[in-house]
Amino acid sequence: MNNCKFILFGLLLPLFFTSCKKDSTMDPLSNAIFSKDGVIRIECSECQFNYTVLNNSQSFNITDNQDIKFSYVSDIDLKTTINAKKQQKVRLIVFDAYGRMISNELSALESGAYKINNFKITIK
Repeated sequence: MNNCKFILFGLLLPLFFTSCKKDSTMDPLSNAIFSKDGVIRIECSECQFNYTVLNNSQSFNITDNQDIKFSYVSDIDLKTTINAKKQQKVRLIVFDAYGRMISNELSALESGAYKINNFKITIK
């Protein structure tokens, strides 16, 4: 009888050390993917700003400093273009969804000049 208890205990013991996974069909969030939002701060006056994330391109006419949100769900390449309408200093600051500063760049641009940047944003 004691041997049966030890055998039964030996078979049930591994079950106590396993955990339940939440990847069931009953859990609506088990396979959900939430987008993350980063921020681009563009400091310029009278400039055109464009950015591209994957196949999504956005364009803005900046008359004064502006914060722009961009969304992503995985590692991305963020492509930005600034076109200065007049001679000026332009600052481009990029933050990822975790608040990490990716770039803080100050450039002097002549009237009509373009500044193109590419940033690698990771979700780690």
